[in-house]
Amino acid sequence: MQFHFLVGNDNGNSEHDIFIDGRLIQQPNVNCTVDALPWSEDQAPESIIKNLQDQLIVTIDSPSARPGMYYIGKFALESGELLDTMQVGIDFKYDVDLPVINTLAQIAAVAVQKSFEEQKGILENIEVTVDMATALPITQHTDESSSVFERRFTVAPHNVTVHLGKMRVTVKIVFDFTKVVPEATPVTFALQKDEEGNWRDGDIFEEFIETYNQPANFNGSYFKNKRILHTDIGDGSTEYPITEGNKLLRQFVHGSNHGAGYAIEEALDEFNRLIHLSDSPRQFFSDVIKNPKHKYHAKAIKTLKRPLEGQAKQILNNIRKQLTKARNEIDVICVYGGGSILMRSILFPMLKELCNEREIKLLYIPPQYAVTMNAQGLDSFVRGKIYEALKERAKQAV
Repeated sequence: MQFHFLVGNDNGNSEHDIFIDGRLIQQPNVNCTVDALPWSEDQAPESIIKNLQDQLIVTIDSPSARPGMYYIGKFALESGELLDTMQVGIDFKYDVDLPVINTLAQIAAVAVQKSFEEQKGILENIEVTVDMATALPITQHTDESSSVFERRFTVAPHNVTVHLGKMRVTVKIVFDFTKVVPEATPVTFALQKDEEGNWRDGDIFEEFIETYNQPANFNGSYFKNKRILHTDIGDGSTEYPITEGNKLLRQFVHGSNHGAGYAIEEALDEFNRLIHLSDSPRQFFSDVIKNPKHKYHAKAIKTLKRPLEGQAKQILNNIRKQLTKARNEIDVICVYGGGSILMRSILFPMLKELCNEREIKLLYIPPQYAVTMNAQGLDSFVRGKIYEALKERAKQAV
């Protein structure tokens, strides 16, 4: 069986947000190497397929990553095994195996699920051709690094074995074309258009409409020619690109090693002390913070407050630098990313004051959309005419 998938792939330091064939998958961006399957008895493969992403085990045979058997995402996080993560401020995303392994695993998992839906049964061999858009932090994105990252996917076929109990499904993945862009810039597509290609509207703009007395029929067309200073707050970095329409203004490219991950790293020892653990991974702390019903949620938030304030002030200083460089010629400051949710109570008032002072509008993306803006933008990009033109040009150049 053969599939062709369009993939918009946001490999974050903490979370993996990936659109595959129009479907959004969100998983902790971790994995671990293992020597054997965890099941001691036969488990019906059909019972695993529905929630495959939450119990994903793969064997990777790829020229671009270390071969072996891996637990992926949530299953790895809950396994108690030694985790492989992207180290905040240390790892270069284009140079480590984790983004490649987790991307291959998620694509293979969706292929297994899709073949099961269509065939009403499990096929042992599947082939997938992929067109993908993905991104690197602006502080890491150069022509050379993006080419290196692209080649890790396009260099040759990748073979992924997906384990369904004792049954194995082999998925051969070929990347027909991959484009790596600077993080944050795809968000211009997500601000303007929805999944169907229509002008975006709805509750994502509710606060903005109310604050700035915008008309009731306000939609994403407002942003098509605007000069936007993006503030994409992640775990390990914050990006501050300036775009005009869909164009990145190269003279204003800027990023800094600040984000929620640094605050979490700083708070982690105190959090572990409060919950009487000698050690726990950063992703566990992140999950506790995201879940208000978790018994340790209040303790996690308490330990985070001071470190978050420090990171928020650093981010504000970087925004000021960008505004100075741009002579305040900015229409909108747009804030999003997983770190923006944690920092909102601290950062929003500071930014509102700054924007009022400099006659700039503030669009602080609501929590339900903040994490996936990059993935949505990449998904829109890979479906669009610009991607097709870049692909055609690359094919002609070969």
